[in-house]
Amino acid sequence: METKKRIVVFDLWETLIFGTKDSAMTLFYRDMLGENLTPEQLSRGMLIPETRPRLFLEQFLRLVAPANHSSLLFSLTNDSSPLYQKITHRFDAAIKQDFASIRWAPGAVDLLQSLRRKYRLVAVSNLWAYQKRHLLRELGLGEHFDQMFFSCDTGIPRAQMLGQLVQRLGTDARDIVCVGRSYEYDILPAVNAGLSALRLECPDNVIHPDPAQRLIDEEFTQEPAPTTARPPEPEALVVIPPFYKLLGSHNNRINLGAAELAAYLGGRGCPTRVYHCDSEPHESYATRYQMVFNSIEFYEALKNDRSFKDFERYYRQQTADLVFVTCGDILNPSVDSGNWDASQKIAAIARRINPKAFIVAVGPEIGRESADFDLIVHGEIEPLLDAIRRRAPRGRVKGELLSQEELHRFPVFDPACMATPVSPVSWDTVIWRRGCLGTCDFCRVAQINQGRIRAKAVETVFREINWRYRDLGVRNFYIVDANFTANRDMVLDFCRRLKSRFPDIHWRTESRFDTLDEELLRAMSASGCSHLKLGLENTLHERHQVKTKRVSLSNAEAWIKKIQASGIKCVVYLLLGGKWFTPAQYRQMYANAKALDADGYTVSLFNPYPDTPSGIPYEEWRRRGFIGSHLDIRLIDFWKIPLDVVEDFFRLELGKGREDRTVRSFTGRGAAARIGTTQK
Repeated sequence: METKKRIVVFDLWETLIFGTKDSAMTLFYRDMLGENLTPEQLSRGMLIPETRPRLFLEQFLRLVAPANHSSLLFSLTNDSSPLYQKITHRFDAAIKQDFASIRWAPGAVDLLQSLRRKYRLVAVSNLWAYQKRHLLRELGLGEHFDQMFFSCDTGIPRAQMLGQLVQRLGTDARDIVCVGRSYEYDILPAVNAGLSALRLECPDNVIHPDPAQRLIDEEFTQEPAPTTARPPEPEALVVIPPFYKLLGSHNNRINLGAAELAAYLGGRGCPTRVYHCDSEPHESYATRYQMVFNSIEFYEALKNDRSFKDFERYYRQQTADLVFVTCGDILNPSVDSGNWDASQKIAAIARRINPKAFIVAVGPEIGRESADFDLIVHGEIEPLLDAIRRRAPRGRVKGELLSQEELHRFPVFDPACMATPVSPVSWDTVIWRRGCLGTCDFCRVAQINQGRIRAKAVETVFREINWRYRDLGVRNFYIVDANFTANRDMVLDFCRRLKSRFPDIHWRTESRFDTLDEELLRAMSASGCSHLKLGLENTLHERHQVKTKRVSLSNAEAWIKKIQASGIKCVVYLLLGGKWFTPAQYRQMYANAKALDADGYTVSLFNPYPDTPSGIPYEEWRRRGFIGSHLDIRLIDFWKIPLDVVEDFFRLELGKGREDRTVRSFTGRGAAARIGTTQK
């Protein structure tokens, strides 16, 4: 009981809660009057006690508006004025926008709950009066603080309130520690008031509860505080954000990174659900060519796509305290990687609904800045999962590669954990191995795996195939592997056993020209391989290709013929960009690609991913508004690719048709109408 006499005082804004940079009042004032509020006007406005928005606004304008704007105030006080509805509507809209973004900082609720076992907690903050009801109701401030002093209630600024704190609390200054993030606005005013102050270090906006509590304990006792451990969380939710939906299509295949994560958690006794924002209950898609056009409105779609609302409704009903949000898929190099803004939007929704959630970002395309994530993991996450369940690591960490031994014991994914339906056709992907022998300078797989390949046990792969084969009737599979033919003996054994177990299936995979072998091709064909995809990227000349993949056109042409002769159809990946080629060089690329006479082509635009050897700086990436897709129309201008060349290459792709066109339909324009709207 003695320790309960001790008091920890927090500022709220930018310490425990955050939101928009500008308040509703600031936004409204700038919108209606074309001016910015001065610091003096802001300070005076926060002393107004009126909580009802319209009456607050009236008092604010009487207090701070200059004389030449008195007509605005006059209109506000008379509902017969034509401006009345406009003024009140805009202020209500600004408040709604403000409230929608206000949420707890990652780790804040954990810290408060832990501290409240030992200390009295007090909030002292400047606050707009109209915000108070929202913060009490939606953020539940009263559940976490014993007392709260707001400038709108006391009629004095926060710095002055700190000077009166000892008297208001009826205690000794030695029993108070003030905690904040800002030296200027938190630490200095507390010290000037004669109070002990502690600066909370929060890199990436993440509060680390255990170290923070130890610092507070030590501030009172002047002795090192014991460490505390947290129990593991009982359930996890893995969320795949929308990506292709924002390109006017969708993606029914489950992100393989999410599936592996869920399987690994389930194998450790952690019940896990997977929510797939990007899926739809049908198999009709926009063409990749159409998605290039749709990509120009990606960020408009990001604002309005209904999949975010659908997830919000789901999460309100089925909350989880451990939430993983993917951003890209390091396990499947054949698809676009994902968008950090979409991942952050999912995290913001989860944070608003469940402030005590521990939210983790995982994947190759995670960004550097974080508002809502407790932890950002770049790389493979499985070796960190036991610690994550204890909420141990926070901030930004690098995930180490899962060992071959652990991958060999990897559990089978349980489809029952899916919270969103997946059509049987889209259960066709099965992952066998991780990594690639290559170290291409544009590839995240190369960057993360550093030329290493690790494999699951073949029996585990066959169990993954079997339940799809038996329960869903899937007969056409995609064996995901960046370099399927890299290990000759392993491939021969795999094909022999596959043919014996599943003699009537067809399957597709990927590899590299420099690991092909005619005996392997015959074995693959005999076991049901229908398509082999190979990356040629640049078809101008081998000296223009990435240095680890310099395949001559004559060699590529020879292997394509051998693949076709074995009964396997060959699909060639083409990549436009990477260097600023001349129009003549691009046209020569097209002529060379067409002359290869492959059975199919997949055309992409070179994406200079930040933090890869061939990428651009992260700041330039953000400034250019790239979306993280090989179908981003912005890349055409970036690489100065002639439009007729782009059309020629996609005409080649569309003319040959996709290898899965017998089970999926593709439309050029049908899905484009919903871009930027909330309609399907």
